[in-house]
Amino acid sequence: MIRIDAINLHVTAIHTRLPFRYGIAEMTAAPHVVVEIIVSEGSTTARGFASEHLPPKWFTKDPDSLFVDDVEDLVVAIESAAELASDSEAASLFELWWSLQERHAQWATSHDVPGLVAGLGTSLIERALIDATCRLIATPFVRAIHTDTFGIELGRIHPELEGHSLADFAPERCASTIAIRHTVGLSDPLTDDEVRDDPHDGLPVSLAAVLARYGAKYLKIKTAGNASNDIPRLKHIDLVCREAGISPEWTIDGNESMTTAADLREWLEALTADSEVDELLREKLIAIEQPIHRSHALDESSRADLQHVSKRFLVIIDESDDALDTVRRAMDLGYAGGTYKGCKGVIRGLANAALIKSRAAPNSAAAVATILTAEDLSTVAPLTINQDLVVAAAMGLTHIERNGHHYWGAPAPLSPIVDELLESAHPDSFARVDDGPARLVITDGEVLLDSILDAPFGTAFELDVSTLEPLTIESARRIARG
Repeated sequence: MIRIDAINLHVTAIHTRLPFRYGIAEMTAAPHVVVEIIVSEGSTTARGFASEHLPPKWFTKDPDSLFVDDVEDLVVAIESAAELASDSEAASLFELWWSLQERHAQWATSHDVPGLVAGLGTSLIERALIDATCRLIATPFVRAIHTDTFGIELGRIHPELEGHSLADFAPERCASTIAIRHTVGLSDPLTDDEVRDDPHDGLPVSLAAVLARYGAKYLKIKTAGNASNDIPRLKHIDLVCREAGISPEWTIDGNESMTTAADLREWLEALTADSEVDELLREKLIAIEQPIHRSHALDESSRADLQHVSKRFLVIIDESDDALDTVRRAMDLGYAGGTYKGCKGVIRGLANAALIKSRAAPNSAAAVATILTAEDLSTVAPLTINQDLVVAAAMGLTHIERNGHHYWGAPAPLSPIVDELLESAHPDSFARVDDGPARLVITDGEVLLDSILDAPFGTAFELDVSTLEPLTIESARRIARG
């Protein structure tokens, strides 16, 4: 039996090196939450950790609410999940998680809490629990997946996967590298002469500088849903890449900029009416992510237009993915799949990856074009990005959107020696220059994963977070106010 003996919640402030603009928000600072969990099995105990930013206007996209009020809702959800998980025990990690997510979903329904908000609380407990369990049994995450150590029952999440295990869908051996899909934000400068927010820290700011410094095999391009603006920007991005001698593939983030699938169809028709953009999309586009606002993305009325669009383009959901069955329902409607984000849950993400691979299998009666991507909420080391890289590798993904190294430029300040710890424990993935922050090492657009995969759940060392401030509504609101 695995027992949760204690859960401690902490928070610290984190600041960007560059303004991170997405959707209706701009992030320059945020509360960064850390969950510390202690588990036991018999007389053996272990500690595990997870962390996440509390960003403005992603978990809820209400333009009329204040950020400090949104933060309060997120803190309440995290506190609720921690309270429900405390002192629980079960025969497996999966059973602990299943009980928590069921009870927390019921709490969310009764308190009118959106699924993404509630899911953040569950996922933080889940990720810390995974880390603690891997440390408890001295087994890296990927090996635990292949040996069914967590006892994950896919059929309870997606009934059509009954009788299958995660090992049926996971790669036998994870790749030792993964490509970084660089985000090009709505107002990010493409060339150096467009830069207005240079922090003069030696790191690149413009897309041209990023390509020169890191290389890029993949880009994630945020669009406005307005063809007259999006067409010249896509052309400009391609020009910058060609001038750098690089030809990356693209995903496009629709940023929930459309109301209906008919809007999506009309937008794509406008883009492809431009012969240059049409050719770019044919050559480069991987998928279009969440173009329709979450409030309408899964409307039955979307079916015909989605199925028409899907004849050429793969369209996936992200912000609409607020429950265990959402990706399955989206695929039934005409979407090609979804996204993995740690804030939505590891086990749910693994189950969705299995479902998507199952439906794309050549011998599947319902074989269709499907895809899962891995996205990010501007995650940073030493916990969030490390854990996400491990999960993406376990899914067999070849690229992952990461932009924390670009917008934040440093690990979360969880320990006075966090930079030294990262450089010492993960020298293939992180490095320091002149005793500066430990930064992700990206070479030819890729990151080495060996030491991260060998760690229990992405991070080899344990943290001492005792000096961090306890997470409360008041502490989080104070940080959100700046």
